[in-house]
Formats: sequence, C-alpha cells, structure tokens
Amino acid sequence: ADTLLWTVNEVLDLSRIEAGQMAMEDIAFELRAPVAEVLALTRAAARDKGLTLSAEIAPELPPWVMGDPGRLRQVILNLVDNALKFTRAGGVVIALAARSGRLEVSVSDTGAGIPPALRRRLFRRFQQADAGTARRHGGSGLGLMNCRQLLRLMGGSIGVESTPGEGSVFRFDLPLRPAE
Repeated sequence: ADTLLWTVNEVLDLSRIEAGQMAMEDIAFELRAPVAEVLALTRAAARDKGLTLSAEIAPELPPWVMGDPGRLRQVILNLVDNALKFTRAGGVVIALAARSGRLEVSVSDTGAGIPPALRRRLFRRFQQADAGTARRHGGSGLGLMNCRQLLRLMGGSIGVESTPGEGSVFRFDLPLRPAE
C-alpha cells in the first residue's frame, strides 16, 4: 500500500510539474526541521538493515531560511530512501553546508555505486539503473526525475558522483535565503 501511494504521488507530482501547476511555498522555516523529519521517517529502515544514518549541519548555516520546507523534505527523503535501498553495509549521511551563498545538500552512501553509463539515465522519466532494479528494490523510476524538476522550480540543480563498489553522493543546491 505504501509503495502504491508513493508511486501515485510521484506520478501526480510529475503531472503537476509538466502542466505548470506545481505551486512552491516561500515561507520561513527552521532548516533542521525537514532533515529531522527525514531521519525520523527512515531511521527504522536503516536500523532494520544494520546501517548507520546521520546528519551533519554546518554551524554557519542560518537556523531559519525562506523556501518550501515540504518540497525540500520530499527531495531529501527520496534521496535517503534510494540510498538505503542500495546500501547493504555502512551507512547514509545527509550533509548541509553553505557554498557561495547557496545551500548545498548531499546524501552520501556506502552502497553499490553506479557505473558511469548508468548515471546518465538516472534523472530521466521511468528510468532506473538497470532492468532488475524495480524487481529487486521497487520504485517507479520517477523519484530522481521529480527531484530534478522540483529543484529547478526552487532555483536549484542536482548531480551525482559515484564509484562502483564504493558508494554514491547525490548533491543538490538551492538559493540560501536567511529568514528575517
């Protein structure tokens, strides 16, 4: 039921984005809140696999920022969920830092890694690393596409660095606008 709901929400988000009907909030929110919510939502899955799950928030970041906390949480959750799916040992780290007036968020894992030929397909609609991915791990192949589209709407971008056998780092950035 959870997988079906997740898939339906991904399809609906993609439809709203493509129709130009995705509304973004621009409100003040505590920057740690979306990260704390993702940790709370995924802690049990990490524990069940024997993985560590942590967050590192740079002290120079403002405690309150302007933006869309729900969409930020959605992107981080999708990246952490993927990292947990593809990591068998070690762990996942969410890191937030300030870089050149932008918020930089990374989700690093010690998972299987992604070969260069497969990385090019990751941010496309209904694409997964290989044909067996959906069978083994679930998913619709829309999560990373939606992340990229949501980040574009918020003024950001996303990319991935990966070494097969060592893990992956998904990194995105957004405008860093401290709240008054």
